[in-house]
Amino acid sequence: MTKKTSFNFWLILSAVSVLIFCSVSFGTLFGSADLAFKDVFKVFQLKLFGKEADDLSLSSIYIVWNLRMPRVLLAFAAGGGLAICGAAMQSVTQNILADPYILGISSGASAAVSVALFLGVPLSILTYGLPVFAFAGACIALVFVYSLGMAGRTGSSARLVLAGIAVSVVLNAFTQLFMMLAPSDRIIRNLLSWMMGSLASARWNNILFPCVCAIAGSLVFLFSARAFNVISLGDETAISLGIHTGKLKKITTLTTAMITGVSVSACGIIGFVGFIIPHIVRLLIGCDHRKLFPLSFLTGGLFLIWMDILARTLLSPQELPVGIFTALCGGPFFIWLLRKQIK
Repeated sequence: MTKKTSFNFWLILSAVSVLIFCSVSFGTLFGSADLAFKDVFKVFQLKLFGKEADDLSLSSIYIVWNLRMPRVLLAFAAGGGLAICGAAMQSVTQNILADPYILGISSGASAAVSVALFLGVPLSILTYGLPVFAFAGACIALVFVYSLGMAGRTGSSARLVLAGIAVSVVLNAFTQLFMMLAPSDRIIRNLLSWMMGSLASARWNNILFPCVCAIAGSLVFLFSARAFNVISLGDETAISLGIHTGKLKKITTLTTAMITGVSVSACGIIGFVGFIIPHIVRLLIGCDHRKLFPLSFLTGGLFLIWMDILARTLLSPQELPVGIFTALCGGPFFIWLLRKQIK
């Protein structure tokens, strides 16, 4: 890595870190309830440093700390996790179109969640068991995608993407079927929320597990960054240099399924984050995964924080699904990149 590239990386990393800090402040400031910046600042002083303020209302404390702060943290963790998963999958499949959403992993997790809700699994189990259902669904979807896309001598990364799209369509159809047959309006609302993506249910008691999984899975990728650099040169080259490509691909598959499944269980299907962000980061700092992975995580978190801010403020007090905004960004980008590949 040249000195100029290294300087660019640290400069961009510093800028993104500052933007994240500012975005957390904006994320707790904006919403359906109008709050002054000084009130938000006082809430942080109270919760972080124990400094009390006489003119601070209980409602302001509740809105900032119990409603908006968990939401911002979940957006950051989910966005970062999905972005780093996209970067890892694009490397191991050697396909720039690979992404947890495009390959059907998110749809598999969502379908499993819909089954759990449709069968009426008790809430006491769903509180901690929903991520397990989502993880299992993501793994099953991956098995089908890899079986269809990489089987036989004709297996290819292009076929893998086509298989992912096909599996995603089928699984989404099952999710819609369960929604139509749902016995109560509550289940229908929950399924709609998962299908379109929403962070509205984020609370302190249900964001810890998704955040820990996203960070832990991202660390797995970070510690394997050198191996990803080698495998991006091709499987044969990686094997000749002592990289266990099969093991790395299995680790990538399971880690991606875990992060995606847990993210879907917490905030539903949020597409294209893992597709857009790695490409933008590569344009800025190159393909070195030691730099690509951490910056993708931070940029993905920053991106989803702002998508969520738009979702809850654009038509305030009505809230829009955050998945709409990520799709509006990712869809045109996907088409542009596809046309570029064809040319």
